[in-house]
Amino acid sequence: MKEKSWICTLIVQLSLCIAVYTALNTGHNLLIHEGRPPIDMHFLTVAGGFRPLQKQTLLLQQMATVAKTFKARFVVDISEVGGSDPLLRNATSHLALKSMPWYTTGASEGQEKTYFLKKIKIAYGQTLDIIALDTVLFQDPSSSCGKDQIQWLTRTLKESDSDWRVVIGFHQLISCDYNFWKVKEEAPFEPLHKILLEHGVDAYMSMKICDGHIHGQAKESNDAGLMDKGPYLTSMDQNLVIKDEAVDGFFLHRISSLEMVTFVVKLTGEVEHGAPFKQRGKAAM
Repeated sequence: MKEKSWICTLIVQLSLCIAVYTALNTGHNLLIHEGRPPIDMHFLTVAGGFRPLQKQTLLLQQMATVAKTFKARFVVDISEVGGSDPLLRNATSHLALKSMPWYTTGASEGQEKTYFLKKIKIAYGQTLDIIALDTVLFQDPSSSCGKDQIQWLTRTLKESDSDWRVVIGFHQLISCDYNFWKVKEEAPFEPLHKILLEHGVDAYMSMKICDGHIHGQAKESNDAGLMDKGPYLTSMDQNLVIKDEAVDGFFLHRISSLEMVTFVVKLTGEVEHGAPFKQRGKAAM
């Protein structure tokens, strides 16, 4: 019985490796042979936090492969604990990930404040702003720290002359109980949502947190308190959310002069092509 169990485990692992290899090569062909110039910039977004060892190992292996293949410039890590994130700490075992900057939400080592701006030069003479927020502070915006962050964010967006603006935070902007036609904002984050719309932010990335819900439907009572494990992308428009994705895996983003395309790489190795969205920038203001 033990021998049979060992053989089954080996077969499953080999099948998973083959699936990952095939999917990543499919993703490689998909991106490379679309006729896109190699000058386009790529980066990754992942949800940090604890995972079982097997899942964490598989996730980091996939991220390292994709980062090396597409010469990704950096990783956005959505985490509550910043530099203490276990996924970030274990990424050091992969050279392709260790050599890349990781921009994390949450308290990071050596930082006085838990919110910051990274201005990144990309192709075509353009720049990308990665703006990390401490979304916990929005749950009590009347506090001195909450007010400071709102003032800093508003000032940063007003002064920015970058072509792309991507804001990251741990909490999602949109309630789990929403549909495409009627957006229901999470009450504590309604002011943040309005600021991002007003100042031409292109996208907001967060963790997908739905206690007791999956895609707007209640979970079974014994699953209450669980959350979707993956990054969550909300592209901004003046009046509604036009794109959202949640996945147990990670995102590969490609930015050109006029559009941003997000590819979803799942833990199974499956690669999905996301719909592109156009740059909003100052024209939206």
